[in-house]
Amino acid sequence: MSDRVEHRLCLRSLYDNFKKRFKGGEVIRDLIMGAAKATYQQEWEKKMNELKSLDKKAWEWLSAHDPKLWCKHAFSFYAKCDVVMNRICEAFDATMLVATDKPIVTMCEWIRKYIMNRIASIKYELRLGSWNNRIMPMPMKRLNREIALSAGWLPIWSDDDKCEVEKIGGGNSFVVDLANRTCSCNFWELVGIPCRHVVAAMTRRSQTPQDYVDYYYSRDAYEKCYSFSVTPINGEEMWPRVKHEEMLPPSCNIGPERPKKRKKVSRRVPDEVRVYVDRPSTYKCKACGIRGHNAKGCRNTTKDPLAPPGKVIKMFVLLLFLNFFFC
Repeated sequence: MSDRVEHRLCLRSLYDNFKKRFKGGEVIRDLIMGAAKATYQQEWEKKMNELKSLDKKAWEWLSAHDPKLWCKHAFSFYAKCDVVMNRICEAFDATMLVATDKPIVTMCEWIRKYIMNRIASIKYELRLGSWNNRIMPMPMKRLNREIALSAGWLPIWSDDDKCEVEKIGGGNSFVVDLANRTCSCNFWELVGIPCRHVVAAMTRRSQTPQDYVDYYYSRDAYEKCYSFSVTPINGEEMWPRVKHEEMLPPSCNIGPERPKKRKKVSRRVPDEVRVYVDRPSTYKCKACGIRGHNAKGCRNTTKDPLAPPGKVIKMFVLLLFLNFFFC
């Protein structure tokens, strides 16, 4: 891939690799998630220092990874995206799972028809006008969350465009610049949606936060993404014949088992419900009734009167029964 393309790591996969080397736990998990989701440098350093005081080797392992790959505060502002989970690829794999076991031509035809139908369906929904706002539903949902959280912040204006927003009741403060569309928490520049500090500043000036949402989340940009269409084609029988050497399928070894179509789901147990219990030994002596050894290696002189008879006694009883029955 090009060096100009921004590369990121999936935070969930990173944490799974972390748990293979170190112990997990709810506290360590929250510190790693908090460090990855911190939008400014100081908050990231605070979480990393807490992790260092808790487990230095875990901190060294995590610090060896470039923050540009898994931390929001080091992401580029160009993409207007703060996603740290690889859910997009997982959704794509889940959709394509139906066609992965088909031949290459059949699989490509299935993908082409799926994309063609999806684009046509989205165009039809846009023409119906089910959503009339300028901002699309999912970005609007995130903006409404920031609007609800802005009630706990108070702006102190410096001039027409700049102000200092502080938390009511004491806490951190951030500088908001409406002219340059910046906030010192970096959320506005990173995502393209006004943060709670910006919304608090706009409320005092009777400004609408929807007007400051980036163009990427607008209805016009959404329509441009789906402005093209996939051209329908005839069936395979009507395809033009080309004179060339016949293409043979690649040679492959077929395993003895039936091919699996379902995706392997990792049996991940949440850290808050993971309980480590010392299980008792499965060995139980039939002579004394104590766990930890068997009757062959039993050294106890006192025998359990309720213990079941051993193999020798069972054979002796069986021989007596057969002798009495047949003789």
